[in-house]
Amino acid sequence: MKKMLFKLFIILLFFTISFIITIKHVDSIKLDLDKNTIDILLESSNNIDNKNRIVNELVNTIKKADIINPVSSIINHYNKDDTSLIVKTLNEEKKVNQNNKKTVYIYNTHQGEKYISTKDININYSVMDASFYLQKRLKTYGIESIVETSSIEDVLDTNNWNYASSYRVSRMYLEKRKQENKDLVLYIDLHRDSVSKNISTININNKPYAKTMFLLGLENENFQDNKIVLNKLENWLNDNYKGLSRGIYEKKGKGVNGVYNQDFSKYCILIEIGGEENTYEEVENTIDVIAEMIKSNFGDELV
Repeated sequence: MKKMLFKLFIILLFFTISFIITIKHVDSIKLDLDKNTIDILLESSNNIDNKNRIVNELVNTIKKADIINPVSSIINHYNKDDTSLIVKTLNEEKKVNQNNKKTVYIYNTHQGEKYISTKDININYSVMDASFYLQKRLKTYGIESIVETSSIEDVLDTNNWNYASSYRVSRMYLEKRKQENKDLVLYIDLHRDSVSKNISTININNKPYAKTMFLLGLENENFQDNKIVLNKLENWLNDNYKGLSRGIYEKKGKGVNGVYNQDFSKYCILIEIGGEENTYEEVENTIDVIAEMIKSNFGDELV
């Protein structure tokens, strides 16, 4: 009898722990997932059970939480013929307005890259913050843009992909955004380097800037087309803000991506702005220049 009670106790304990873990996992799902992230999560998940789990967790989270501007309705539909899941949202605010012409797509393959915090801002300024500032500066030149805010990390975690697969995820967003908006012509992947501040900083006319560096993947068979574009931008920087650019870094071989999605378009530009020790002021001073550079070199195509 004691043995039976003990076994029953172990079974109940097991189910209790499992239930708690499940609830915590559901609660951990980010509540600000937009339609774009949900779609990419599902498209990238080849396993049908994994797709079902994503949908169920989102539905459960929405039911349990009082969310401001939630994804108001998620419809789970399983088609036995093609084993696909269709997830739709009814939140119109989350949909891309395809009637507004957007010409520049700004994104961050490595969204977690941050700069040093400063006294007046007690948080780390991120590359995504820098992307929004670039959008603001482009607007002053009459250039419209989209900043990608959908989560890359969520897709990596869901599929158990490593950090090196970040470019795989950003490629999915690139293709999706281009499908949604045929007017996109320029794609800027904004990064931050990991070099020391003496390498990543320069003063020009007594104003501090975070240095730039272009990255060129040589394993893209059309990399020469990308190189022509980067050379044009590099020459403009050298002519107008000498010393700001650290040049064009060409990469290929084992242990590197080698393509960086630059096969998507010759106008797919990866630019590193500063390093982890740069302040937001230095970064934003440089982005002022980047916006001017885009206007000077692509203005006729973008305005």
